[in-house]
Amino acid sequence: MRNFGEFLVSERGSACSSRNSRSMCLETPVPFTWRRSLIQALEIRRDVVTLSMLENEIQACRRCASTLCKFDVEPRPIFSGEVGYPIFLLGQAPGKTEYERRAPFQGDAGKSIKAQFAACGLSNFERNVYQTSVTKCFPGRRPSTSTDRMPSATEVKNCLPFLERQLELVKPKLLVCLGGLSWKAFLSIQEAAEPGFCSRELGISRPSGVKVPHMVGRRFQWHSTLVLPMIHPAGSANGARSQYPDHDRESKALLARSLAELGLRDLYP
Repeated sequence: MRNFGEFLVSERGSACSSRNSRSMCLETPVPFTWRRSLIQALEIRRDVVTLSMLENEIQACRRCASTLCKFDVEPRPIFSGEVGYPIFLLGQAPGKTEYERRAPFQGDAGKSIKAQFAACGLSNFERNVYQTSVTKCFPGRRPSTSTDRMPSATEVKNCLPFLERQLELVKPKLLVCLGGLSWKAFLSIQEAAEPGFCSRELGISRPSGVKVPHMVGRRFQWHSTLVLPMIHPAGSANGARSQYPDHDRESKALLARSLAELGLRDLYP
């Protein structure tokens, strides 16, 4: 089994460590013989055994602070939910509205996905759905635009161990992945645990090659969790919905079917 830390340290050995809950970035090359211990230092400590402990670790993280400050954004990890919530909703990154309100899925895309869950029979979204994203902080806006910046590969790598541990601790019955970045995150976790998964199941060599037809309209299994990829509800994904309408419709039908099969309709009304 490949170690998740392999995603965290580049060949140059750029990495981050923490001291007194503050981050210090190490930009100098790291000798190969040191890489294993550095990888282990970057992983989530295995003694983080409760979700509240993990969330404290996430809130204290400042690995991406130097990147975020370039876009006038402060590190502000955003997520919501409790252990045992049966549904795990994974977005790409918090948007500006989420950043300002300090809560996930608050903008138009959030309203859209909540309406979709309601249409499928889920009565109380907030008491059933653990809400988070691949990267935990708002990445800021693209320069001179009103559109959000896509998180960098380094930002994604910094957050992936948090995501995997969240999944392990929440233990959801259903994981809903919204958008390409969340599909790639799931595939990275799956490929790390099960090398060759992408080639065998999707016919691609690595997660970065994933496209809508590979994922949307299908369901996967991660341990005891059913995984449902969907096109992101944001307006920027309208092109994907119009290009792949059958996949989009099938994924929505699968959401309703999954909720019914897992007994997740009308919970905690």
